[in-house]
Amino acid sequence: MKTELKQLLRDLKAAALLGRPEALDIALDGLLALPGVAANDRLEAGFIEKAILPVGTALQTLPAAQLRPLLDHHLAAGRAIGAVALAQLFLQGKNATPKDLRRPGSDSRSDVRLALGRALFVGATTNLEKLLAIGTNWLEEQVPKLRHTALLFIPALAKTHSTQIIELLSPLDQEEDFNVRTALVAAMTTMANEGLAAPVLTLLARWGSESSPNSWVICRTLSGSWASGYPAEVTAILQALKSKTRESSHITGAVKALQRHGLEINLQ
Repeated sequence: MKTELKQLLRDLKAAALLGRPEALDIALDGLLALPGVAANDRLEAGFIEKAILPVGTALQTLPAAQLRPLLDHHLAAGRAIGAVALAQLFLQGKNATPKDLRRPGSDSRSDVRLALGRALFVGATTNLEKLLAIGTNWLEEQVPKLRHTALLFIPALAKTHSTQIIELLSPLDQEEDFNVRTALVAAMTTMANEGLAAPVLTLLARWGSESSPNSWVICRTLSGSWASGYPAEVTAILQALKSKTRESSHITGAVKALQRHGLEINLQ
């Protein structure tokens, strides 16, 4: 696949740089030749990084009007590259709109949403205020798919907008949707690894003090290797959690994970 992908990207970049409309045909025909794409199989994270993101990025030289039809493509890969390309245009302040991003952001396929989220995360160096506005709107939506997508790119804004991001995440601890909960844990972990462990721990402590804390979210977040550097804070959070939920498999799992990371926790 590596050889096929390299050739696809070479042909695609040449056509896109020249502004040729057949760049889209080259992209789609090339993708269809890659394993699993024509069968509409799930796009794995590695494939999104190595194929979908570079193909979508190569298409960013095309106008938004030419890219929007991709959002209706019958294949997830087609919709994903359209989402990536339009995300690039949006971040560059060109004629892609929040409405363009909302469609793939609420796509029925989680892999399409992942492609958009990764594109916005990786490209979050410009137009940060507009991107924060989209993330804020989506996290407040009653559409779980949009909340899921927002959590995929929100951590990229945490260093410059940490206070706002923590407040945006604050009401999500009682989230019921599995994809959203999983993305919330990943977002918190990313932020902690990027030097924001203190506000993450503060938020986890706040969640743990609630009358019915979400032990799954709290314990999954504390199971990361980053948490082993904060023994006092982690112990306090888990002790408070245990007093509310008694012994649970979630707490036990977190303690065992921390042991693997070199931190012994005694909750007696």
